[in-house]
Amino acid sequence: IGNALEIKEAIATLSGQGPADLTDLSLALGSQMVYLADKAPSVEAAAKMLKENIRNGKALATLHRFIQAQGGNPDLITDPSLFQEAKYQIAVPTKKSGYVTKIKAQEIGHAAMMLGAGRETKDSVIDLSVGIILHKKIGDKVELGDTLCTIHANDENVGKVIEKITNNVTIESEKTKSKQLILKSIQ
Repeated sequence: IGNALEIKEAIATLSGQGPADLTDLSLALGSQMVYLADKAPSVEAAAKMLKENIRNGKALATLHRFIQAQGGNPDLITDPSLFQEAKYQIAVPTKKSGYVTKIKAQEIGHAAMMLGAGRETKDSVIDLSVGIILHKKIGDKVELGDTLCTIHANDENVGKVIEKITNNVTIESEKTKSKQLILKSIQ
C-alpha cells in the first residue's frame, strides 16, 4: 500500500464505506484470487465470502495484521489523525461546464509523482503525505468552477502540477458513456 491517501481509501473500502467502483473492482479481483486459491467452490461464492468478511470486520482485521507484520503502526486504521498530512490542500477547479469525457491516468500519476508521491529515479524520496484526490470521473457532469480534484502538497508552488492535471482531463459538452472497469475475465 502506498501513501496515506491510498491507505485511507483502503481502510474505507475494507470497512464497507469505500467508493462503489473501487469496492466492485476489489471484490472482482479478490474473488478470482480466492477461487484460484481453492478457498471457494466458485467465483460467486468467493465474492459472497469477501462481502461477508467486509461486513463482519475480518477484512479490516487482516489489514491490521498486514500493517503490523510489516512494522507499521496498525493504530492508523482506527485513528486516521495519526497519518502525516500534507501542508497544503489545493482545490483545482474545472475551467468549463460539461461532462468529463477523458482522464489520462498515466499523466495524472505523473502529476502526483511531481508532488513527491512517486519516484522519478531510484534515489527519489517518496513523500507519503502528498497526492491527488480526483473528485470527478468519466461521465460526471461538472459546472464551471466545480472542484475537479484536490492536490495534497508540501509546497505551495503547484502550478505545473495543476497544468498537468487540467491538460489531461477532457471536459466536453456531450456526455460520454462511463467505461467498464473490467472488460473481460479470462478463465
